[in-house]
This record gives sequence, C-alpha cells and structure tokens, in this order.
Amino acid sequence: MRRRDFLSGLAAVGVERLFSGAPAPDDPLELLYSRRLSFDGGQPLVTVRVSEGRQEIAIEPRGPLTVVARTAKGETETAIDDGPPGRWILKLLESAPGVGASWVELEQVEFDNKPAMRKAREAWVAKGVPVRVATVGEAYGIAGHVVDTRRYAILAEGDATEAGARRQLAEIESRFGVRAQIHRELSSRPSGRIELRDPAGKAVAVGFSALEVRANPGIAVDAVEFGMGYSFHGFEDRTYPGRLLATVDGNGGLALVAALPMERLVKGVVPSEIFAHAHVEALKAQAVTARGEVLAKIGARHLGDPYLLCAEQHCQVYKGIAAEDPSTNVAVDATKGEALFNDRVLVDSVYSAVCGGFTEDNDAVWGGPPNPSLRGRPDFDPKAPGMAQFAAGIGEALVARFVRMNPVPTYCALSGLAKPDKVRWRRAFTQAEVDEICAPLGVGVVAAMAVEGRGVSGRALSLRIAGARRVARVYGELPIRQLFRNLNSGMFVIEKIGGDWVFTGGGWGHGSGMCQTGAIGRAERGRTYVDILGWYYSGAKPVRIY
Repeated sequence: MRRRDFLSGLAAVGVERLFSGAPAPDDPLELLYSRRLSFDGGQPLVTVRVSEGRQEIAIEPRGPLTVVARTAKGETETAIDDGPPGRWILKLLESAPGVGASWVELEQVEFDNKPAMRKAREAWVAKGVPVRVATVGEAYGIAGHVVDTRRYAILAEGDATEAGARRQLAEIESRFGVRAQIHRELSSRPSGRIELRDPAGKAVAVGFSALEVRANPGIAVDAVEFGMGYSFHGFEDRTYPGRLLATVDGNGGLALVAALPMERLVKGVVPSEIFAHAHVEALKAQAVTARGEVLAKIGARHLGDPYLLCAEQHCQVYKGIAAEDPSTNVAVDATKGEALFNDRVLVDSVYSAVCGGFTEDNDAVWGGPPNPSLRGRPDFDPKAPGMAQFAAGIGEALVARFVRMNPVPTYCALSGLAKPDKVRWRRAFTQAEVDEICAPLGVGVVAAMAVEGRGVSGRALSLRIAGARRVARVYGELPIRQLFRNLNSGMFVIEKIGGDWVFTGGGWGHGSGMCQTGAIGRAERGRTYVDILGWYYSGAKPVRIY
C-alpha cells in the first residue's frame, strides 16, 4: 500500500480503535512494557526512566502518599492510603533478569522506503558486517492526525547476548564512527519482589515486579544519576510529578520510572534544553520540537526496557519539577498538543545548541538515509556583507575562511543570549597531549592530521591521523569530538603552530535541525515560532494533534 493511501485510511480510524491495544493506566507492569501510548486526561501518557540498576532507592513524598502494589497473581491492590511524610525506602528483595536476545542496532530507515533499507543492508554487508532487519515503532492516530514512527532497524548479527552486543557495539562505533544502540527482544520480562519501608523502617508493602507510589504535588528521589558517559556525570536529588513506578530493569536491578502526561513532560524538558528567559517565540519553537522528539521515539528506543524514554541526551533531558519555569510553561501552554509535520509525516525534530552559522544534514551527523526535513541550511542573511559566498554551503573549500570569521553575522551569534566562545572557538593541544590522546589508536608519535570529507556545514566526517607506526582513521563527528576531549563541534580546521596542534572551529553540538541559539536570534528579530520551525526543518509546519 502506498504511504499516502495508508495515512488516509489510518486517519479515518478513531482513536478508540487505534488504541484498543494500549495498556490500561491502572495496570503498572503492562504500562511499563507497552510500546504504545496510553492516554491520561486527553493527552499521551509517557513513561520516563528516573533510576535503574539500584538495590534500594529513597523517596520522600511532598504530600499524602498512596501506594498500589502488584500481587503475585498480577492484580493490583492499594497497600497504603494517606501515608505520612518522611523518608521511605524502596528495596529490591530478589530478582531475575529478563531473558531474550540483544543485538546492535546500526541505523534506522523510514518504513516506506524499502530501497533505502536494501541499500543500507547492502552497505553494511559490504563493510563486512552481516545484518538482519527488524521493524520498530508504531503507527497511530490522534484526533484524526497520524503519527507513524515505524522504522526498519538494521541489526548487526551477533551472538544475541547482552554482553556480546555491548562488546560489538563498542567495536562498531570505534571502527565506523556511527552512533548505535542496543536492540532487545525479550522472550520473558525481568521479575522480582520490591519492598517499601515507611519512615520508621517498617516494611509496609511488597510489589511483585511493580509497585506504584503517588503523591501530590510530587515525590522527591535521592541520588538520581545523570550525564552518563559525559564529563558532567553526577548524582542529584530530584522531584517528580505525582506518579512513580518501581520495577525490575532488564539486568535484574531496581528501576524507578515516572509516568507523565505529555504536556507536563514537555514543561520539564523545555527549560532543560534552552534558556528559560529566551524570547517567547523561540520557547514556543522549542516546545513543539520537544513534543515531536518524544513522539518520534515512541516504540523505537529502549526496546526491552520498562520505560519508553530515558531522561538523558539520548532521548531528551528531563530533570523533574525543579526544572519547570513560568516563562517556558507559557510557551508550552500556547502550543499545547502541537508537533511538527512535513507533508503529513511527523518530523523527528532534533536540535542542537549552536550551529555556528550553518546547520548540517542528518546523514552527515548520524549516517543513514537523507531526511528531507533535516537538510543543512545557512543560519544567516545571505545579503549580509561577505556572506553570499557561504549561502550554498561551506564544505572543504570554505571552512577555513568561515570558522575564522569573528565576529560573524549569523543568527546564533546575533542572539542576545549568544556565548561567543561557542559560536567561534579555539583549542590547542601540545604534541605530548596529542600523542597521549591518540595512543589507543596505535599510531605512535603523531606526525600529521587531516580531515577527510566534510558535510555541507563543513563538519568533519572522518579524521586521518598519521603516526610513526601507522595511519588510523576516526569516523563520525561525535567520535572525533570525543577523542579530542570533547571538542565543541565537528566544524573545525587543524593547524600545526609551533609545537602545538590547534583546532579552530565554530558551533556547539551536532548542528542538525534547529539551532537553539539561532532560533533565539531569529525570534529577537521578529520571526514567529512557525517561521523559525519552517526554516530549520525545510518547510515543515506545527500541527495540533490533541
């Protein structure tokens, strides 16, 4: 069936039929593992990871506590009603990990693009990586509109174990410079018993694989881990809106998951992702992209985990109630239920902090097929003095000239909230530092470094490093940035000046989709959020879907 015919037919189906297989909101375990949305008060209910891999977690309700425990028979019963304030402890008594297969997911391809799927499969086989193809995501309707997040997932063949998949993931990311994830197919869910102790230390409830706690206006959680894999990794106490579910994660540890109405989730995401005091039109644009990012990932991320999304950069940063701000709440309310569509297709509305003056094609950043809504575009007025030469793209020919322009009349530079050291930047490394950084590559003393291939924005696709022993290549903008101690972006040139290796660059982040600081600069110059989204996402428009 052609995509347009499918969409027309699906749009005519009512919400009740499309969501007849969705989990009931009062069935905690089914809610946690469903890959389909349920609804709460007329809007999607989204499950988001708070913590996992723990043995016990301390919580503190900000109001009377209600506890619902899952019984050994799979039923639910109220264990506590109107519990007192204080520090309560969730403790894992016993558990068994999930059973199933784990694979490395190399990339995803749109479901209606079989030629692209075949091309991707053949390309990986040509690289020496045998693959199989699975389908992820969902197609569903909301108020007559269609959200189709189905994708073909290209999976690397392996031994199907979790440990084997993780080893293979590290090898593939290092070798090919791609960002991959683990794809799990559970044959049986993890299980266990979870105990709740009251502030006096008395055991007052036991849940079999799930235990739900509720309190209004929220529940504080001790020592929530954040920034995993980044330099800012740490732990902090966070407070979440009223409904948390304790369960067992895939490896048999204790997990805590927040169940949030979409709009409440977006109110926490927006100020975590953009300056809360930015121009309201930029905040509206951020709210629409945040909502679309959630919808685009439903059923396509964290397969086999007891939640739909994590709360990190991998999905979107969510810090709970403390992150909410009155100014961003206004922007979220003003765009309630809106997501970004291009020709009735939901846009995966990715964004980055500072594009540096030119956004990047999605395929240059993450690999996979080109997305028509995520094409690299100039973030400046081509009529500005000296800028016409860059309007069609930066690439190899112009990148050195472009990154050395300072000041530069780009919207991200003109924003009242711009950070000049993110728009244009410079990093210098001594020879000894470069040799130490490149030691894992086995090249010996580094003699030469050169970028091989750039995207339309000038971002590096591959870096050739020649040493006394051998030549190595690092593929992908993120692996290159991470190798050199987290460079701001892949838009840079390298020079040997004296005894130092000097990186001169522009931008902060991957650069694909909306430039958040550029959106602020555009809003400050009179652009509406509709204008802003239409530019960064190649003509896409916000549509209210609930």
